[in-house]
Amino acid sequence: MSNRFEILRPLEEDTASKLLLVRDNKRENELRLRRFKTQKPEEIEGLRELFRQLAGLENRHLDRLIDYGADKDGFYTIVAGPLPGETLPEILERGPLTEKEFTSLTVQLLEALSALHESAIVHGSLRPEYVRISGKSAADWQVTLHGFGQGFASKDDSPEEQIRAYRCAAPEQWQDGSTRRRTDVYALGCILYEALTARAPFDARVMKELRLKHLSHDIPPLTKLASHVPAWMTSWVMHLMSLDPEQRPRKAGAARTQFEKQEAPQAVEQTPRPLPVQQAAATAAPPPGVAMPPPQNLRSAPVMLPRTQPGTHNATSSTIPIAAGPHVAANRPKPEATNPVVPAPRRAPTPAPGPRPSGIRPAPATAPLLMGKLKQQKPVAIAAAVVLVLLCLFVVSRCGGKPEAVKTKAGQVKR
Repeated sequence: MSNRFEILRPLEEDTASKLLLVRDNKRENELRLRRFKTQKPEEIEGLRELFRQLAGLENRHLDRLIDYGADKDGFYTIVAGPLPGETLPEILERGPLTEKEFTSLTVQLLEALSALHESAIVHGSLRPEYVRISGKSAADWQVTLHGFGQGFASKDDSPEEQIRAYRCAAPEQWQDGSTRRRTDVYALGCILYEALTARAPFDARVMKELRLKHLSHDIPPLTKLASHVPAWMTSWVMHLMSLDPEQRPRKAGAARTQFEKQEAPQAVEQTPRPLPVQQAAATAAPPPGVAMPPPQNLRSAPVMLPRTQPGTHNATSSTIPIAAGPHVAANRPKPEATNPVVPAPRRAPTPAPGPRPSGIRPAPATAPLLMGKLKQQKPVAIAAAVVLVLLCLFVVSRCGGKPEAVKTKAGQVKR
C-alpha cells in the first residue's frame, strides 16, 4: 500500500477483516479500506477473483469499487465514501419494519441480488448485518449490500456470535455444502423474516441445534407474527425459505417478478435430498443472454472461520465449514403416525396337526403359561379374550341347569 492513503480511524472489525477510514492524499477525499486478515495464497487468489467479477458491476446498491489487490500485508479493497447509515439489526432494535419500510427494503435488495445473479455471482453468506440503510424515512431509504469477502465471520469467537453469523445459512449448505443462486434466495427470505418480526427465524443456543432447525424447517409461522402486513407478503417470504431448493424461485429476478405481481406460490414441504456439490451447482440454469461459468467459478467470498474447528477446512463459501457431526438422516425428525390406533398383527394360520406318535401326549398348558401369553398380547386381544371367557361361562351355566328337565325313565319309549 502506497503512502497515498492516510489512515484516519478504524470503523469496524471482525474475525475476517478490518475496515478503516482513510484519506486519499491525491484527491483529498475519504475512502474505506478493508484489510483482510488471511495470508493464505489460495484464499487471496479467491478474493482477487471475486473482486475482479464485482469490479465490472455498476449498481447503486453495491459499493463502488475503486481499487483492490494484495501487498505484503495481505489482500485489501478500497471503496468510495464513508460507511453508510445503519445496519438492518440496528434499525430492528426499534421494532419490526412497517409495510412501506419492508417494501422499500425488499425492492432494493432484490435489485442488488438480481444484478449479482445475472452476472453469475453468488454472495453465499447473506445476513442482516451485511445490509446497511441510510435515509430518514422509507421513501428516502438507500439500501446497500455488503459482506463480500467476509463470509461467515463474526465479531468474536463466542457461541452467540457464531450463531448470529450462520443463522441465515440454507439447508443445502448445512447438508452437503452446495451453494447456488437459490441459496441466496433462502438467505434473503431469512433476512426479510427478521425484518418483519425483529427476531431471527431460527433461534438456537448451539450450532448443532441451529443446524437441526434449518434441516427440519422448525420455524414459527410468519403469518401469525407479522399480521401488520398483507398475507401475500408473508406467504411470499415463506416461499423464499422453502426447505427444498427446487421449490424456491431459481434466482432473485424470479423472486422479484413474484413480488411485483403480489403473488406467492405455496411451497411444497419435501424431505431435503442430499446432492453432490457439482450436481447442485449445475441445476442453476443460466439467465437468458448470460453465459454461465463453470461451477468451480461460480463463487463468492472465501469463508474465514472465526476459529479452528475439528474436521473443517477453509474454502470458498460454496462449502460452509461446520463442525463434523452425524449425517442429516440421523437427525431428521421421524414423521408422525397418521393413525394413532395400531391394529394387532395378523397371525399366520395354524397348520393342521399331523399324526402324533403313539405313546406321546401333548404337554398340558399350565395357568402361568397362559397368563404369560396373555400379558404379551395387545390390550385389544386381552379384552377379546375376557369377553370370550365370559361368553363361555354364560353358555355353560345355561346348559348346566336343564339336564334334569329332559331326563326320561329308563326303558320308557316315546309314543
